[in-house]
Amino acid sequence: MWYTECGNECDVVLSSRIRLARNLKGIPFPARESEEEQNKVIDLCRKAVEDSEIKLSYIDMNAMKDYEKQAIAECHIISPQMMDDSIRRGVLLSDDNSVSILVNEEDHLRIQCMAPGFNTEQCMREANRIDDIIESHADYAFDSRFGYLTCCPTNMGTGMRASVMVHLPALTMSGNINSIIDSLSQLGMTVRGIFGEGSKASGNIYQISNQTTLGDTEENILERFEQVVTEVIDKERELRRRMYTSDKYKLEDRLMRSFGTLTNAVIISSSEAMNRLSDVRFAVELGIISNIGYSQLNEAMYEVLPANIIKKYNTADAGERDLKRAEVVREVLLGKK
Repeated sequence: MWYTECGNECDVVLSSRIRLARNLKGIPFPARESEEEQNKVIDLCRKAVEDSEIKLSYIDMNAMKDYEKQAIAECHIISPQMMDDSIRRGVLLSDDNSVSILVNEEDHLRIQCMAPGFNTEQCMREANRIDDIIESHADYAFDSRFGYLTCCPTNMGTGMRASVMVHLPALTMSGNINSIIDSLSQLGMTVRGIFGEGSKASGNIYQISNQTTLGDTEENILERFEQVVTEVIDKERELRRRMYTSDKYKLEDRLMRSFGTLTNAVIISSSEAMNRLSDVRFAVELGIISNIGYSQLNEAMYEVLPANIIKKYNTADAGERDLKRAEVVREVLLGKK
Protein backbone atom coordinates (compact mmCIF):
# COMPACT_ATOMS: atom_id res chain seq x y z
CA MET A 1 0.00 0.00 0.00
CA TRP A 2 1.06 3.61 -0.55
CA TYR A 3 1.35 4.36 3.17
CA THR A 4 4.24 1.94 3.70
CA GLU A 5 6.40 3.91 1.25
CA CYS A 6 8.90 6.65 2.16
CA GLY A 7 8.42 9.95 0.31
CA ASN A 8 9.95 13.43 0.49
CA GLU A 9 11.04 14.58 3.98
CA CYS A 10 9.90 11.24 5.37
CA ASP A 11 12.01 11.64 8.50
CA VAL A 12 9.30 14.08 9.65
CA VAL A 13 6.37 13.87 7.22
CA LEU A 14 4.72 10.46 7.00
CA SER A 15 2.06 11.36 4.46
CA SER A 16 0.22 14.14 2.61
CA ARG A 17 -3.45 14.48 1.71
CA ILE A 18 -5.66 16.79 -0.33
CA ARG A 19 -9.41 16.64 0.26
CA LEU A 20 -12.02 18.41 -1.83
CA ALA A 21 -15.56 18.80 -0.46
CA ARG A 22 -18.28 18.96 -3.13
CA ASN A 23 -22.09 18.90 -3.22
CA LEU A 24 -24.52 18.43 -6.08
CA LYS A 25 -26.80 21.23 -7.12
CA GLY A 26 -30.47 20.83 -6.22
CA ILE A 27 -29.99 17.94 -3.76
CA PRO A 28 -30.12 18.48 0.04
CA PHE A 29 -27.01 17.78 2.11
CA PRO A 30 -26.68 14.09 3.12
CA ALA A 31 -28.25 14.57 6.57
CA ARG A 32 -31.42 15.90 4.88
CA GLU A 33 -31.47 13.65 1.79
CA SER A 34 -34.21 11.13 1.15
CA GLU A 35 -33.09 7.56 0.53
CA GLU A 36 -33.85 8.05 -3.15
CA GLU A 37 -31.60 11.12 -3.26
CA GLN A 38 -28.84 9.28 -1.39
CA ASN A 39 -28.93 6.51 -4.00
CA LYS A 40 -28.99 9.09 -6.79
CA VAL A 41 -25.75 10.67 -5.56
CA ILE A 42 -24.10 7.24 -5.28
CA ASP A 43 -25.24 6.19 -8.76
CA LEU A 44 -24.11 9.44 -10.36
CA CYS A 45 -20.66 9.28 -8.79
CA ARG A 46 -20.18 5.63 -9.70
CA LYS A 47 -21.18 6.27 -13.31
CA ALA A 48 -18.81 9.24 -13.59
CA VAL A 49 -15.92 7.06 -12.47
CA GLU A 50 -16.92 4.05 -14.59
CA ASP A 51 -17.03 6.25 -17.71
CA SER A 52 -13.48 7.54 -17.05
CA GLU A 53 -9.97 6.10 -17.09
CA ILE A 54 -9.82 6.12 -13.27
CA LYS A 55 -9.78 2.65 -11.75
CA LEU A 56 -11.73 2.75 -8.49
CA SER A 57 -13.71 -0.02 -6.83
CA TYR A 58 -17.01 0.70 -5.08
CA ILE A 59 -17.49 -0.31 -1.43
CA ASP A 60 -20.98 -0.27 0.08
CA MET A 61 -20.42 1.02 3.62
CA ASN A 62 -23.81 -0.26 4.78
CA ALA A 63 -22.81 -3.82 3.88
CA MET A 64 -19.59 -3.80 5.88
CA LYS A 65 -19.01 -5.18 9.37
CA ASP A 66 -18.08 -2.68 12.09
CA TYR A 67 -14.48 -3.88 12.39
CA GLU A 68 -14.08 -3.65 8.60
CA LYS A 69 -15.18 -0.02 8.70
CA GLN A 70 -12.87 0.67 11.62
CA ALA A 71 -9.97 -0.92 9.74
CA ILE A 72 -10.25 1.45 6.80
CA ALA A 73 -10.76 4.36 9.21
CA GLU A 74 -7.45 3.40 10.84
CA CYS A 75 -5.86 3.70 7.39
CA HIS A 76 -7.28 7.26 7.11
CA ILE A 77 -9.61 6.35 4.24
CA ILE A 78 -12.89 7.19 5.99
CA SER A 79 -13.91 9.35 8.93
CA PRO A 80 -15.80 8.00 11.97
CA GLN A 81 -18.92 9.72 10.56
CA MET A 82 -18.86 7.35 7.59
CA MET A 83 -19.42 4.42 9.94
CA ASP A 84 -23.01 5.53 10.68
CA ASP A 85 -25.52 3.24 8.92
CA SER A 86 -28.44 5.69 9.10
CA ILE A 87 -27.52 7.06 5.65
CA ARG A 88 -26.72 5.18 2.43
CA ARG A 89 -22.97 5.66 2.09
CA GLY A 90 -20.22 4.33 -0.11
CA VAL A 91 -16.55 4.69 -0.96
CA LEU A 92 -14.84 4.52 -4.34
CA LEU A 93 -11.30 3.32 -3.66
CA SER A 94 -8.14 2.70 -5.67
CA ASP A 95 -6.26 -0.59 -5.34
CA ASP A 96 -3.43 0.99 -3.35
CA ASN A 97 -5.86 3.06 -1.21
CA SER A 98 -4.21 6.35 -2.23
CA VAL A 99 -7.35 7.71 -3.95
CA SER A 100 -10.82 7.61 -2.45
CA ILE A 101 -14.17 9.31 -2.96
CA LEU A 102 -16.42 9.31 0.10
CA VAL A 103 -20.06 9.47 -0.96
CA ASN A 104 -22.72 10.89 1.37
CA GLU A 105 -20.45 11.66 4.29
CA GLU A 106 -20.98 15.21 5.66
CA ASP A 107 -21.04 16.40 2.04
CA HIS A 108 -22.18 14.52 -1.05
CA LEU A 109 -18.59 13.96 -2.17
CA ARG A 110 -15.24 14.06 -0.43
CA ILE A 111 -12.46 13.52 -2.96
CA GLN A 112 -9.27 12.41 -1.19
CA CYS A 113 -5.81 11.89 -2.66
CA MET A 114 -2.92 10.78 -0.47
CA ALA A 115 0.81 10.26 -1.00
CA PRO A 116 3.78 9.21 1.15
CA GLY A 117 6.01 11.97 2.51
CA PHE A 118 5.62 15.69 1.82
CA ASN A 119 3.96 15.81 -1.60
CA THR A 120 0.82 17.93 -1.51
CA GLU A 121 1.34 19.09 -5.11
CA GLN A 122 1.01 15.54 -6.45
CA CYS A 123 -2.12 15.05 -4.34
CA MET A 124 -3.57 18.33 -5.63
CA ARG A 125 -3.03 17.38 -9.27
CA GLU A 126 -4.74 14.03 -8.83
CA ALA A 127 -7.62 15.50 -6.81
CA ASN A 128 -8.25 18.16 -9.48
CA ARG A 129 -8.22 15.50 -12.20
CA ILE A 130 -10.88 13.47 -10.42
CA ASP A 131 -12.85 16.62 -9.59
CA ASP A 132 -12.96 17.56 -13.29
CA ILE A 133 -14.15 14.09 -14.27
CA ILE A 134 -17.05 14.12 -11.80
CA GLU A 135 -17.98 17.71 -12.67
CA SER A 136 -18.29 16.68 -16.32
CA HIS A 137 -21.18 14.41 -15.21
CA ALA A 138 -22.81 16.62 -12.56
CA ASP A 139 -23.57 20.21 -11.60
CA TYR A 140 -21.87 21.26 -8.37
CA ALA A 141 -23.51 23.55 -5.83
CA PHE A 142 -21.49 26.72 -6.43
CA ASP A 143 -22.01 30.39 -5.62
CA SER A 144 -20.12 33.20 -7.37
CA ARG A 145 -19.50 34.91 -4.03
CA PHE A 146 -19.05 32.02 -1.60
CA GLY A 147 -17.54 29.40 -3.91
CA TYR A 148 -18.36 25.72 -3.39
CA LEU A 149 -21.28 25.32 -0.98
CA THR A 150 -20.69 22.81 1.80
CA CYS A 151 -22.59 21.44 4.78
CA CYS A 152 -20.15 23.05 7.23
CA PRO A 153 -19.47 26.77 6.58
CA THR A 154 -15.78 26.27 7.44
CA ASN A 155 -15.34 24.26 4.23
CA MET A 156 -16.95 26.78 1.87
CA GLY A 157 -14.95 28.56 -0.81
CA THR A 158 -12.39 26.24 -2.32
CA GLY A 159 -13.67 23.27 -0.30
CA MET A 160 -10.02 22.23 -0.06
CA ARG A 161 -8.22 20.83 2.96
CA ALA A 162 -4.51 20.12 2.71
CA SER A 163 -3.03 18.04 5.49
CA VAL A 164 0.12 16.21 6.48
CA MET A 165 0.80 13.55 9.10
CA VAL A 166 3.99 14.50 10.93
CA HIS A 167 6.18 12.73 13.48
CA LEU A 168 7.26 15.29 16.09
CA PRO A 169 9.01 13.43 18.93
CA ALA A 170 11.53 16.19 19.74
CA LEU A 171 8.92 18.94 19.92
CA THR A 172 6.71 16.72 22.08
CA MET A 173 9.39 15.36 24.43
CA SER A 174 10.85 18.84 24.98
CA GLY A 175 7.46 20.31 25.89
CA ASN A 176 7.43 22.72 22.93
CA ILE A 177 4.50 21.15 21.09
CA ASN A 178 1.79 23.33 22.70
CA SER A 179 3.53 26.56 21.71
CA ILE A 180 3.89 25.22 18.16
CA ILE A 181 0.18 24.36 18.05
CA ASP A 182 -0.70 27.87 19.26
CA SER A 183 1.59 29.44 16.65
CA LEU A 184 0.11 27.33 13.86
CA SER A 185 -3.41 28.33 14.92
CA GLN A 186 -2.48 32.00 14.59
CA LEU A 187 -1.23 31.26 11.07
CA GLY A 188 -4.56 29.76 10.03
CA MET A 189 -3.62 26.11 10.56
CA THR A 190 -5.06 23.48 12.87
CA VAL A 191 -3.32 20.57 14.61
CA ARG A 192 -5.19 17.38 15.44
CA GLY A 193 -4.41 13.85 16.54
CA ILE A 194 -3.46 10.96 14.30
CA PHE A 195 -7.08 10.25 13.27
CA GLY A 196 -8.12 13.85 12.67
CA GLU A 197 -10.87 15.83 14.36
CA GLY A 198 -11.59 14.79 17.93
CA SER A 199 -8.62 12.42 18.19
CA LYS A 200 -5.46 12.68 20.27
CA ALA A 201 -1.86 12.37 19.19
CA SER A 202 -0.57 8.80 19.34
CA GLY A 203 3.06 7.90 18.94
CA ASN A 204 3.94 11.64 18.67
CA ILE A 205 2.09 11.78 15.34
CA TYR A 206 -0.01 14.84 14.54
CA GLN A 207 -2.12 16.03 11.62
CA ILE A 208 -1.58 19.59 10.41
CA SER A 209 -4.16 21.11 8.05
CA ASN A 210 -5.32 24.48 6.76
CA GLN A 211 -8.31 26.18 8.39
CA THR A 212 -8.96 28.80 5.70
CA THR A 213 -10.91 27.72 2.62
CA LEU A 214 -12.86 30.89 1.83
CA GLY A 215 -11.68 34.10 0.20
CA ASP A 216 -8.54 32.82 -1.50
CA THR A 217 -7.39 30.50 -4.27
CA GLU A 218 -6.34 26.89 -3.87
CA GLU A 219 -2.85 27.81 -5.10
CA ASN A 220 -2.33 30.53 -2.48
CA ILE A 221 -3.72 28.42 0.35
CA LEU A 222 -1.50 25.49 -0.62
CA GLU A 223 1.60 27.68 -0.95
CA ARG A 224 1.13 29.11 2.57
CA PHE A 225 0.43 25.65 3.94
CA GLU A 226 3.64 24.24 2.46
CA GLN A 227 5.66 27.15 3.86
CA VAL A 228 4.29 26.57 7.36
CA VAL A 229 4.91 22.81 7.23
CA THR A 230 8.47 23.42 6.04
CA GLU A 231 9.05 25.62 9.09
CA VAL A 232 7.73 22.87 11.38
CA ILE A 233 10.05 20.34 9.70
CA ASP A 234 13.04 22.63 10.24
CA LYS A 235 12.18 23.23 13.92
CA GLU A 236 11.73 19.52 14.61
CA ARG A 237 15.05 18.64 12.96
CA GLU A 238 16.91 21.40 14.78
CA LEU A 239 15.52 20.30 18.14
CA ARG A 240 16.40 16.67 17.44
CA ARG A 241 20.03 17.63 16.88
CA ARG A 242 20.10 19.75 20.03
CA MET A 243 18.55 17.00 22.18
CA TYR A 244 20.99 14.40 20.87
CA THR A 245 23.99 16.67 21.37
CA SER A 246 23.04 17.77 24.89
CA ASP A 247 22.29 14.32 26.37
CA LYS A 248 23.27 11.67 23.84
CA TYR A 249 23.49 8.59 26.07
CA LYS A 250 20.29 9.21 28.00
CA LEU A 251 18.36 9.65 24.75
CA GLU A 252 19.97 6.58 23.18
CA ASP A 253 19.11 4.54 26.27
CA ARG A 254 15.45 5.52 26.12
CA LEU A 255 15.11 4.81 22.40
CA MET A 256 16.98 1.51 22.46
CA ARG A 257 14.97 0.30 25.46
CA SER A 258 11.85 0.73 23.31
CA PHE A 259 13.50 -1.22 20.51
CA GLY A 260 14.34 -3.98 22.98
CA THR A 261 10.76 -4.09 24.24
CA LEU A 262 9.26 -4.28 20.76
CA THR A 263 11.60 -7.04 19.59
CA ASN A 264 11.11 -9.15 22.73
CA ALA A 265 7.62 -8.44 24.10
CA VAL A 266 5.18 -11.34 24.22
CA ILE A 267 2.07 -9.15 24.57
CA ILE A 268 1.66 -5.45 23.87
CA SER A 269 -1.25 -2.99 23.65
CA SER A 270 -1.80 -0.77 20.63
CA SER A 271 -1.11 2.35 22.70
CA GLU A 272 2.22 1.08 23.99
CA ALA A 273 3.18 -0.24 20.57
CA MET A 274 2.56 3.16 18.96
CA ASN A 275 4.62 4.97 21.60
CA ARG A 276 7.48 2.46 21.39
CA LEU A 277 7.42 2.61 17.59
CA SER A 278 7.73 6.38 17.86
CA ASP A 279 10.93 5.91 19.86
CA VAL A 280 12.31 3.45 17.31
CA ARG A 281 11.43 5.83 14.47
CA PHE A 282 13.22 8.60 16.38
CA ALA A 283 16.28 6.33 16.68
CA VAL A 284 16.21 5.68 12.93
CA GLU A 285 15.85 9.40 12.23
CA LEU A 286 18.91 10.13 14.38
CA GLY A 287 20.94 7.32 12.80
CA ILE A 288 21.15 5.37 16.07
CA ILE A 289 19.48 2.42 14.35
CA SER A 290 20.56 1.84 10.75
CA ASN A 291 19.22 -1.61 9.84
CA ILE A 292 15.52 -0.68 9.91
CA GLY A 293 13.87 1.31 7.11
CA TYR A 294 10.96 3.73 7.23
CA SER A 295 8.85 1.32 5.18
CA GLN A 296 9.16 -1.28 7.96
CA LEU A 297 8.14 1.27 10.56
CA ASN A 298 5.19 2.46 8.47
CA GLU A 299 4.02 -1.12 7.99
CA ALA A 300 4.32 -1.85 11.70
CA MET A 301 2.41 1.31 12.62
CA TYR A 302 -0.67 0.22 10.66
CA GLU A 303 -0.33 -3.48 11.51
CA VAL A 304 -0.64 -2.82 15.26
CA LEU A 305 -3.99 -0.99 15.13
CA PRO A 306 -6.91 -2.93 16.67
CA ALA A 307 -9.33 -3.28 13.74
CA ASN A 308 -6.54 -4.13 11.32
CA ILE A 309 -5.44 -6.93 13.66
CA ILE A 310 -9.04 -8.22 13.78
CA LYS A 311 -9.49 -8.01 10.01
CA LYS A 312 -6.19 -9.60 9.07
CA TYR A 313 -5.83 -12.25 11.76
CA ASN A 314 -9.44 -12.84 12.88
CA THR A 315 -8.60 -12.12 16.52
CA ALA A 316 -11.63 -10.51 18.16
CA ASP A 317 -10.48 -11.11 21.75
CA ALA A 318 -8.43 -8.21 23.20
CA GLY A 319 -5.91 -10.55 24.82
CA GLU A 320 -5.37 -12.43 21.58
CA ARG A 321 -4.88 -9.12 19.76
CA ASP A 322 -2.17 -8.04 22.21
CA LEU A 323 -0.43 -11.39 21.70
CA LYS A 324 -0.67 -11.23 17.90
CA ARG A 325 0.37 -7.55 17.87
CA ALA A 326 3.61 -8.34 19.71
CA GLU A 327 4.34 -11.18 17.28
CA VAL A 328 3.67 -9.02 14.20
CA VAL A 329 5.84 -6.13 15.43
CA ARG A 330 8.71 -8.49 16.23
CA GLU A 331 8.56 -10.00 12.77
CA VAL A 332 8.36 -6.64 10.97
CA LEU A 333 11.21 -5.01 12.91
CA LEU A 334 13.46 -8.05 12.68
CA GLY A 335 12.80 -8.44 8.95
CA LYS A 336 11.11 -11.83 9.28
CA LYS A 337 7.79 -10.79 7.76
